[in-house]
Amino acid sequence: MKKFFFMLAIWLVAILTIIAGTGVYDKYLSSDYDKTAQPYIEKAVTQISTWDSASTRALMVPEIAANIPEEKFTRGMAWFSRLGALQSMDEPEFEKAYVDQKTELGTHTILEYNTDVKYANGDAIINIKILDRDGHYEIYSFNFSSEALFE
Repeated sequence: MKKFFFMLAIWLVAILTIIAGTGVYDKYLSSDYDKTAQPYIEKAVTQISTWDSASTRALMVPEIAANIPEEKFTRGMAWFSRLGALQSMDEPEFEKAYVDQKTELGTHTILEYNTDVKYANGDAIINIKILDRDGHYEIYSFNFSSEALFE
């Protein structure tokens, strides 16, 4: 019975070490990117929040934007515009770095951030993924989560 509890304790310590190590590694990665990615995201969210499909498309990775039909993109931006005018935005929070990710564009690093945003008609959480091209960023994808979009 002692052996069982000893093995259980070892297993729990190993799991906790893995969880803590992952957190430390993610924090290490985020510190490398936050100085440049956060200001870019703040600027990009401000631009997206004008609800102009042409200017939003200009921020996106051209190869990705080319795969989205103009009509669908315009409809999507019109739907998001139901949130209203941008009121305020919290600092973007690093979620994950997909380092040397194989994509349809080749091998790149994609950074994922979430940010809480207040609009005239309700709050939203924006999940945004940006492609790092040697320190120059482009939007890979973005998504809004808001109850205001379903009212």
